[in-house]
Amino acid sequence: MILQFGYLDTMEIQVIMSMLKIIDNPINDIALVTVLRSMIGGFTDNELVSLRIESKAKSFYESMVEYEKRENIDTKLKDKIEDFLNKLEQFRKCKEYMPLNEFIWKIYQDTGYYNYVSLMPNGTLRAANLKILFEKAKQYEKTSFRGLYSFITFIDKLNFSNKDMSGAKLIGENEDVVRIMSIHKSKGLEFPVVFLSGTSKKFNMRDLNTNPILLHHDIGLGPKYINYEEGITYSILAREAIKYISKTELISEEMRILYVALTRAKEKLIITGIEKDYKKSSDKKEEELDTYRDIDEANKINKNIVQKYLNYLDWIELVYLKLGKQLEGILEIKIHKKEEILQNVYKEENKEIDIKDEINKIDKKKLEILKKKLEWEYEYKTINKIMTKSSVTKIKNMNLDLKEEFQTNYNTPEFLKEEKEISASEKGTLVHLCLRNLNEKIEYTKEKIDKLLKDMQSRNIIKEKERQAIDIDKIYNFTKTNIWKQMQTAKEVQKEKPFYINIEAKEIYDEDIEEKVLVQGIIDLYYRTEDDELILVDYKTDKISIETEFIEKYKMQLEIYKRALEEALNRKVDKIYIYSVYLNKEIEI
Repeated sequence: MILQFGYLDTMEIQVIMSMLKIIDNPINDIALVTVLRSMIGGFTDNELVSLRIESKAKSFYESMVEYEKRENIDTKLKDKIEDFLNKLEQFRKCKEYMPLNEFIWKIYQDTGYYNYVSLMPNGTLRAANLKILFEKAKQYEKTSFRGLYSFITFIDKLNFSNKDMSGAKLIGENEDVVRIMSIHKSKGLEFPVVFLSGTSKKFNMRDLNTNPILLHHDIGLGPKYINYEEGITYSILAREAIKYISKTELISEEMRILYVALTRAKEKLIITGIEKDYKKSSDKKEEELDTYRDIDEANKINKNIVQKYLNYLDWIELVYLKLGKQLEGILEIKIHKKEEILQNVYKEENKEIDIKDEINKIDKKKLEILKKKLEWEYEYKTINKIMTKSSVTKIKNMNLDLKEEFQTNYNTPEFLKEEKEISASEKGTLVHLCLRNLNEKIEYTKEKIDKLLKDMQSRNIIKEKERQAIDIDKIYNFTKTNIWKQMQTAKEVQKEKPFYINIEAKEIYDEDIEEKVLVQGIIDLYYRTEDDELILVDYKTDKISIETEFIEKYKMQLEIYKRALEEALNRKVDKIYIYSVYLNKEIEI
C-alpha cells in the first residue's frame, strides 16, 4: 500500500492547525501534545511524561494548570509550562477581535514558527505552505462563515472527506529552469534562450476539408450539395467562399502566433523542423519566388506563395531565400542529415558472458558479502504495508468484493448523462443531514418535515435540487420507529460524534503486525434510554433487501464504533442497530 500525503498532512500545517485547535479549545489532548512537542512548545518527551505522571488530571491541559500551581517541583519545567500557558492565554484573547488571517500571521510571528520552518530542509516550500494557509484564511473570512471555530471545522471536514487543498508551487517566472509550453502560454513572457520545435507540422485544415457544413459569422452557411439520384456530393459556391476566407483568416492567425514565438527570446532563438529533402524543397521555393519577383514588393512574399505553404518551417525558409544576404548574422540555417544523427547514437554491443566463469573469478568472501547484501530483507517490512492513520470507511472498503467495487465506482460516465444528477452517495449524505436535523421533541408530520427541508434550504444548508431529491416519506417513516420513540424519552441523545481510536493492525490487515492504526470516524447516533441502556445507531441508505447482508457488510465498522464509544464513555454498549432507510426498518446487530 502506497501512502500519499497531501497539503493538510504536511508537518508545518499539522502543527499550526493543532495550535489553532487548542486556542479554540485547549481540552484537546492530541492537538495540545502536538504543539508541546513542536518548536512552539519546546517540551521534550521526558518532560511530558514527567508532567503526566505527577499530575493525572482528566486532560493534558488540566494537568499543566495543576502542575503549575504545585510547590517543590522541577522549576525549569514549571517555568516552561507557565510561559506556554501565558502565551496561549494571550492568543485566546487576540482571536476574539482579530481577523482570522491576521491572527494566523500573528501566531507565525510571535512563535517564530514561520522563520523556523524556513530554515528546515525544504524550508522554502514549508514557508510557502504556511502562506497558503494564511491566504485560505483570508478567503474564508470573506464568506458568510467566519471565526476560528468555523475555519477549523471547515478544514476538518476536508480531512474527513479525504479531500485536500493544493500546496504551494515554488517555481517563479525568473527561476533557472527549463520550461516546456505552448506558444499561446508563452505570450507576454521572455526567456534568454528559446527552442521553437515542431515547425514542420502542418496547420490544422481538417475542418475546412471534411466538414459537410461550414459556418462563417459574416457569410453564413456553406453546406455541401447532395445529389441523391447520382449518389454524389460536391461543394457549392457559398461553401468554397467560406473555405477560402476561413483559410485566409487561419493563415493570418498562424502568422500572429509565429510572431509571438519569434519574439520570446532575449539572446538566442533555435528553430527546429524536419524536411525530407531540403535541397529539392528550397529549389522549388526559389523557383516560385522568381516567378513573382517582378510583381512583388522588395521585401514582401507574394500571398499566393504564402497560402500554398502551410507550416512555420516553410514560411521561415521562404523569408531566408527571399532576403538572402540581408539576414547574414541574424539567421543561419544548419542542416543535419539523419545518417549523421544516427552515427552519434551510442550502440551497446551485445556480449555473451559465462556467468559461472565470472563467479569463479570473484573472491568467495566478497561473494558471501554480496550475496548477504542482495538477499537482505528489512525486518519490519510488513509495517510498510499499513497506514498509521485511516478512516472507518477505508477499512470497510478493504473488505469489498471487486465486483461490488466496480459496480459502485464505474457507473454511467459523466459525458453520457444528459444532466448531472445527484449521485446515490450524495443522496445518502442528504438523508444523514436530514436525520441529524430532526428534533426528537417534536411530533413530525409530512408537512412539518417538508417545512424543515424548506427551512434548511433558506439557510443555504441544502440547495433546491437537493431538497427535491430527498424522499420525505423516508424521513417521516424514521419518526415512527422504536428508535425515535426511545429518543423522545431518552436521558441523553448525541448525533454525528467524531472519534479517534487505536486498533491493532493485525485486526485490519492479514499480517501478524505488532503495531496500531489510528482510526477516525463519525458515529451517526447514540442515546441513553429511560432505563439507562446505551443504544448505538448507524444510518444506512444502501438498496439492500436482505437484513443479513447489512450485518455482514457493516459488522466490522459497527464493531469499531462500539469499541470507540465504550472507551469514550467507560461503559458497555447495550444494543446496536442499523437503521435501513431503504427498508424503513431498524436491524439489531
